[in-house]
Amino acid sequence: MKTVDFYSCNCSGKRAFPDKRSAEKALGRAQAKRDRQAQTIRGRGPINRENRVYECEFSMWHLTKQSRASYLGAAA
Repeated sequence: MKTVDFYSCNCSGKRAFPDKRSAEKALGRAQAKRDRQAQTIRGRGPINRENRVYECEFSMWHLTKQSRASYLGAAA
């Protein structure tokens, strides 16, 4: 299985990607994995899945499950 190279970020120790393209590629792979899991597990509720990428203060990119709408609501 192909993977996307990642690093540990200084901001929180989270998985981080050096550029937006790498983060979006990892996001697509993570969403596909979650969708495959949801198809094999019938009768269970929805599976949490990563929705978007964001850039932290250390110029690294992270994946998050938080939607843009809820993020903008919390930031306002």
